[in-house]
Amino acid sequence: MKDDLTKLIREAQTGNSKAFAAVYSFYADDLYRFALWYTGKSADAEDAVQEAVLIAFRNIAKLRKPSSFKSWMFKILSNECKTRLTNPADRLCTVSVHEIVETESDLSEGDFTVSAELKSALDSLTPEEKQIVLLSVIGRYKSNEIAQILDMTSGSVRSKLSRSLKKLREILQ
Repeated sequence: MKDDLTKLIREAQTGNSKAFAAVYSFYADDLYRFALWYTGKSADAEDAVQEAVLIAFRNIAKLRKPSSFKSWMFKILSNECKTRLTNPADRLCTVSVHEIVETESDLSEGDFTVSAELKSALDSLTPEEKQIVLLSVIGRYKSNEIAQILDMTSGSVRSKLSRSLKKLREILQ
């Protein structure tokens, strides 16, 4: 699968829009889920993903290593999500618990309360802490990949992730 994806990314770099669409569809759910958790609003999440995809499509020829596509795409999306949260009034979460749970295929009906509590706990983190946690948990990135996305050292990411997860545990207890 990895070789097929790399081939599609290389084709997309030549301007093949169908190849780009295929690559995007592979990551679409993770991108939307990340944006939804980050922005807290489904409309903002959709807008952020849409804008990030447009930016990526316009600039994919500049991507040096096809193997870096996922981290490159999440960096673009992360910046778009931050842009949508520049107005403090926009930080109010209007996404319903049902919308969040629908994005998590492995959650059952009984997990709605846990999701609401987790969402509230995430909202208590600073934007940087939230971003690191979401990239780790939702994006499934390792600390060195997050460091590359956020232009920090791996050590800083590990320490901030550890502190952020500790905060979340304390809030959720």
